[in-house]
Amino acid sequence: MSGETTAMRRGTLLALAEASTVIGFAWGLSHLVTDLWAGPRTLASLALPAAVVVVSLILRAGLGWAAQTLNLRVARRVARDLRLSITARALEGRIDALGQRRRLNALFEDSEALEGYYARFHQADMQARLLPVTVLIVIAFQSWVCALILGLTLIPFVAMMAVLGLSSADESRRQLDALSRLSNLLLDRIRALPVILAFGDGPRQIKAVGDAAVQVADSTLRVLRIAFVTSAVLEFFSALAVALIAVYCGFYLLGDLPFPPLEDLRLETAFFVLALCPEVYAPMRRLAAAYHDRQSAMAAAERLMAIEIAPAIVAAPRLSAAPRIDYDNVTIGFADDPDHKIGPVRFCCQPGSVTCLTGPTGSGKSTLLRRILAAEGENIRVNGMAVGRDHDVADQIAYVSQSPPLIAGTLADNLRLGNREATDEMLQSAIRRTGLAPAIASRPDGLNTVLDDRGSGISGGERRRIGLARALLRPAHILLLDEPTADLDIDSETAVLALLPELFRGRTVILTSHAERVMALADQVVAL
Repeated sequence: MSGETTAMRRGTLLALAEASTVIGFAWGLSHLVTDLWAGPRTLASLALPAAVVVVSLILRAGLGWAAQTLNLRVARRVARDLRLSITARALEGRIDALGQRRRLNALFEDSEALEGYYARFHQADMQARLLPVTVLIVIAFQSWVCALILGLTLIPFVAMMAVLGLSSADESRRQLDALSRLSNLLLDRIRALPVILAFGDGPRQIKAVGDAAVQVADSTLRVLRIAFVTSAVLEFFSALAVALIAVYCGFYLLGDLPFPPLEDLRLETAFFVLALCPEVYAPMRRLAAAYHDRQSAMAAAERLMAIEIAPAIVAAPRLSAAPRIDYDNVTIGFADDPDHKIGPVRFCCQPGSVTCLTGPTGSGKSTLLRRILAAEGENIRVNGMAVGRDHDVADQIAYVSQSPPLIAGTLADNLRLGNREATDEMLQSAIRRTGLAPAIASRPDGLNTVLDDRGSGISGGERRRIGLARALLRPAHILLLDEPTADLDIDSETAVLALLPELFRGRTVILTSHAERVMALADQVVAL
């Protein structure tokens, strides 16, 4: 972040320099107008104030463009780095992606909100803090009465802006929450679309999405209402300040003040002060326009900070052969149901052996099987070493679930999830050994066939074979298989069973099943 901090400082300095050119512009304009008002002047006498006006305008445009460009680059870099950082931690297993799915789904919306803060609000905030005071000091040197009038109009303005700002923060938080709910609802319903259509539940789901969209619209309108009120308050006090200064200067120059003059004020000075007056409120006007970005960013930051990130995982030393695995009185609890527990379970897997966990549905077979992938305090040991975040073996395990997940990409991409370094020869060998060759040959694009994340067009047996091929490709000495033949027809089951002995070779295997033909392959069966 040091590079971004330096760039933000540069952007702030550019923004302050750009806004400071208004003083030069006001000076040049006041001298140009008063010289013309005084009578005929030569072009040479008008050259200096005219040049100051032109140069000030050019500098203001150039510095403003440079500041906005720099801040926008910083904002995009911050949002990109944040997304990559959180995504990397999720892929490292340091974030419970399932338990915090809704927060992760809103990652891109929340990072976009931070982008608005860095791109617009930060610059406007610095200008609003420094420029009004700077302009007031310059005006005070010319007319302390005008500076006093401006200062007095700022007091009620600041008070009202503070009240509106607090209201805006609450509404922005509600708006982001409503937007997140709508986003998650849409994502969930799109994923479940085949089920919704199959059961004819479309009208009810349309109403649910419509209600969520109405909530987003209502919260957005409330935020906009506050923004409009803020803008009206700002314009009122800005116009009031300029009007009071204009009235004071006009009556002074006409000699019609209802009280004795308190200072010496000339036309040139009066015009200079009047030209600068709007610049006291101009930075605040820009701040008010960008204030919603701040409120959205604060609400987004709260949500991002709520993402729980576990300590870094320390990988265990590489296994050189099939290991011994011990489940020693392992008990698994559930945070959302404290009364429900699995275990205690105790068994030992000898190096290179096959252990089958069996039991009725709901007995915890799959949960126990997967626990070695992310053990947290349970007494699971590999070669005598307790498995945990400081001794993690997940990257040395080949795991085949009941329904192997697929990613949006080609068939080759999905197979290489087992081993990113797999060569084409290794890929073809795994395809041949798992019987995937006919399924791939039947598709016009072969391994380049593009799949979606639901695996549309892939049968259950083909999906299971893809999972087995990944396991073959993965250089791991531990193999976990979850119900390898569940929901398969007899021919597919027979084909999968024929593949398993080769898959077991050189590995310590734990699998779950209640099928007699699978249990027959095991060296020991653990009943739950």
